[in-house]
Amino acid sequence: MTKVAAGAGWAGVTLPVRVHDLLLSLAGRLDDDALADARELLASTEVDRALELIVGSLAAGPIPVTRVEREELTELMVAAHCDPAVVERIQVIETAVSTTHKFSAGKIGGVGADQGVAEATIQVLDVLPDIRAVWAVWRLTPAGAASGPVPHRIVLIRIGPTGSGPATAYRVEHALRRAGLTASVEVLRDSTESSDYHHSAMRYATSVPLERTSSKPTVTKGWKDLAAAETKPVATPEPWIPQASDGETDDDQELTLLRELQEELARREGGGETPAWKSSESYDWQEANRSTLVNGVPLQQKEKS
Repeated sequence: MTKVAAGAGWAGVTLPVRVHDLLLSLAGRLDDDALADARELLASTEVDRALELIVGSLAAGPIPVTRVEREELTELMVAAHCDPAVVERIQVIETAVSTTHKFSAGKIGGVGADQGVAEATIQVLDVLPDIRAVWAVWRLTPAGAASGPVPHRIVLIRIGPTGSGPATAYRVEHALRRAGLTASVEVLRDSTESSDYHHSAMRYATSVPLERTSSKPTVTKGWKDLAAAETKPVATPEPWIPQASDGETDDDQELTLLRELQEELARREGGGETPAWKSSESYDWQEANRSTLVNGVPLQQKEKS
């Protein structure tokens, strides 16, 4: 993010955070849909489009702003490389802008403002950084030139210095919408002063319990000891390796295997006839071995020393 240090009190503050704080000051004056759309654009880092939407809504209202607010809008438009000429169309009043809204701490139609908020946002709040507290309240009065239906749910979130206002506002509002809950999400930073609109809302707001779900399950020591006791080493059988008989050389063992092989072949070919090497007639092993191949090499009889 590009840091913009324009105006008093804005040194080192990123441009999206400055726009986020501007939207907080316009809450209750700008209609809820325009605020939600601007925050969505801001969370998507489309700061220029968010500012154009804000300025266009204020000019079309018409919704008046103070001279300080218009100067801030002009600086933000320049920083975002937008045309600041449209800011001149916004109505300016010299006195402080005050909006009076009514809020309710009770249930509307048997439904409390906090009902369903925790269940809808628990997974989002569990991963967002530095969430301090969450409240919910009903607003009974319309806001902006194109206000939606009332009563309207307002969700207030307090974040610490490492929290992200734009991301928190958008993701919580999106999670509520997916759960079928329509609400405006106002994310207040610890380092900023809340407006009269938010002070009034906080007087009637109901706290929403925060329950983290990312805690890792613990495994007791007894379970580990039991598992270790039940786990027995399994003996791996050694591969069988044929061993030569005592007094037999490799050549003698190979000759024995060849005799057994010739016996088997003779039995299959001759229908059970007795092989020549088992008959009473003399059998020339040296002659037989000359025509016998072992791995493609004729077997040679070991010379006697």
